[in-house]
Amino acid sequence: MKGFFGAVALVGLIGVVALYRSWRKQQAWEGTVTRIEEKPATGIDGLDLKDYVDVHYRKADGREGKFRLEKRKFENLYFGLREGDTLVKESGEHFPRVEG
Repeated sequence: MKGFFGAVALVGLIGVVALYRSWRKQQAWEGTVTRIEEKPATGIDGLDLKDYVDVHYRKADGREGKFRLEKRKFENLYFGLREGDTLVKESGEHFPRVEG
């Protein structure tokens, strides 16, 4: 019986995560980069084995947000991105684009 409830909880959790990801993908916004923060891999002692970059931004309505990418993906998608640059996230896209 414990296995049944565990499976139901797992399916519920997966459903919630899928709904959240779908909701985030449908969001559209425009904002300004406020900070770009590199997060180096923690190595053997930690779980992170890759370098990451956090991009912090402020939307036009004043709310703040951030997204995280692997460093290699960040360099491919946002080469030359600096603080003050404008990001535009369109509905249906996973990541914002740099405007201008």
